[in-house]
Amino acid sequence: MSVFDLTKRRWLFCMTHPDDEISICAWIRRLTANGNEVYVSWTHSTPVREAEGRNVAKLLGVAQDNLFFHGATDGRVGGEYKELMPVFQSMIEHVQPDVIACGAFEQGHPDHDTTNVLVNSVFAGEVLEIPFYHSYATKLQTMNSFSDPTGQSILLLSPEEVQLKRQIAKLFVSQNIWSVLLWFEIWHVLRGRRSHLSSREIMRTQGHKVFRVPNHPPGLAKRVEQCETWRTWCEHVLPHLPR
Repeated sequence: MSVFDLTKRRWLFCMTHPDDEISICAWIRRLTANGNEVYVSWTHSTPVREAEGRNVAKLLGVAQDNLFFHGATDGRVGGEYKELMPVFQSMIEHVQPDVIACGAFEQGHPDHDTTNVLVNSVFAGEVLEIPFYHSYATKLQTMNSFSDPTGQSILLLSPEEVQLKRQIAKLFVSQNIWSVLLWFEIWHVLRGRRSHLSSREIMRTQGHKVFRVPNHPPGLAKRVEQCETWRTWCEHVLPHLPR
């Protein structure tokens, strides 16, 4: 059964950085157009990035009162995990979501992993994960794909939704996200491959919740474990998790 389910009435999208919602913006727009209740939070924010996030939310039909900006420090969210836990707990108690969607625990960015762990630490309901990009153990990271696609659902986008996604990418003017996405597509073309970056969205029910090990096939997981980024993240977050 697809996780792209309009019958789940109240959705909370826990993003990490304003611009992460590009990965799932067409689905958010479908939900609001259907009349579902949609909330969005961002673990990191600054005044500029908050303004960008609010403008995009308006375009997606998400009410401004349904937005949460937690103000964590970019690149240091893991070190602020303990302080963020009650903030996430309070937000989830306020929203009472039927389902939460967040970036996958995929070692693309330690801040993304921290948000994922925060969600799973304080929410006992259904958690869906979205592939942003992985992994920091590789020179060129993979976007919009799980390293192991088991259990994933794919939402194919209409031409109008493809244009919406590209329009939204251009609204994050404080970031270089539009150029990154453009060059990723060009790189695929040069390698003789088709890029689905702007034409599909992917989610699945999160199954991997053993956060002491990377969420990848064995070979890639071993490479991640050898990274200083992984070891630093573990030092910040794992002491706060139950064994």
